Amino acid sequence: MPTDNKTWNLEDFVDSLVVELDKTRETLAIKSINKALSYSVKDMTLDLNIFPSFDGDQVQFITAQPGQEGASKVTIQLGSITDQQVRATTKMKGSKNDINIDEIDIDKATKRKLRKIGVTSVNDIKEIEKKDVDLGKASDNFIDYTKLANQIQKSRRNQAPPKVHAVSLSLDDEKMPYILVKGENLAVNPKFNPVAVVNSTLAEVMHSSENEMKIQINQQHSIAKSNELIITFDPFAIVKMNINV
Repeated sequence: MPTDNKTWNLEDFVDSLVVELDKTRETLAIKSINKALSYSVKDMTLDLNIFPSFDGDQVQFITAQPGQEGASKVTIQLGSITDQQVRATTKMKGSKNDINIDEIDIDKATKRKLRKIGVTSVNDIKEIEKKDVDLGKASDNFIDYTKLANQIQKSRRNQAPPKVHAVSLSLDDEKMPYILVKGENLAVNPKFNPVAVVNSTLAEVMHSSENEMKIQINQQHSIAKSNELIITFDPFAIVKMNINV
């Protein structure tokens, strides 16, 4: 007989059950794209024999052990669902531009709270923002939205890190020297101005885009045969390289 029987509350139990059912529904939705479902889930009833307790603030339950008498009975009934209902009520997951909350570096409690309010990906958060819903208030001020937004940006950056293909020294129309950096995913955050340091001296970033960056240099940068260039593209992407001229 198990001896590690612990108390639980109905909200956590139902939330966990719904999360598992949602996972099953998402799997069926993907499967139905290429192969029509030849079956439906029949009605299912789950009976729980439990002992309730109330501490004046919260109702908790403990599952009855075999042979125990006097337990209360709670019945949870799940209805059937067809493949058409699955397709009509389920959002497809796995979008190329979406990020699952499991990929975000946030604590388990925050992830659990997000799932409770139906959020499983970054796109879900965007949909909530479109409805002008305060995510903090929706989670009883449990979720720090500023921290969450930063972690989302970090996750996006991890999926699309900067790639430098070429670095060259050139002259502009006024014969002023500058460093030209070409690549991919260089400046992806329009709210952040990239910062460049050449040979331990701050340099002006004249222009920045996803594929190109121009960095103004002058005599203070002491250009030699071997030079160090450090670029902070955004708070989550810093590149250090040596340039030989």
